[in-house]
Amino acid sequence: MEKKPSNSSQDVEVRKGPWTMEEDLILINYIANHGEGVWNSLARSAGLKRTGKSCRLRWLNYLRPDVRRGNITPEEQLLIMELHAKWGNRFVILFIGIHGFFLLYV
Repeated sequence: MEKKPSNSSQDVEVRKGPWTMEEDLILINYIANHGEGVWNSLARSAGLKRTGKSCRLRWLNYLRPDVRRGNITPEEQLLIMELHAKWGNRFVILFIGIHGFFLLYV
């Protein structure tokens, strides 16, 4: 099935590429005031020329306050090895829930 380009007057040019500091601040402030929601409408309402998916990924992977970054402790590394030995790759769900880590790739 072919996609046909839409020539609607409501089409907005979508920005691609790296996020700017200004866009990050707009997204952070909008979510602080209105909360998370339907990401496509959030992107439009916040005035960002980004897709809803792009806003969601930016928030979840980089901007969310409870995302931990950096090295893991030796205790956390031991816990990862124990959970992996017991549960295999399914342990990631448990580890993320317990420790607030966001792991992009496993």
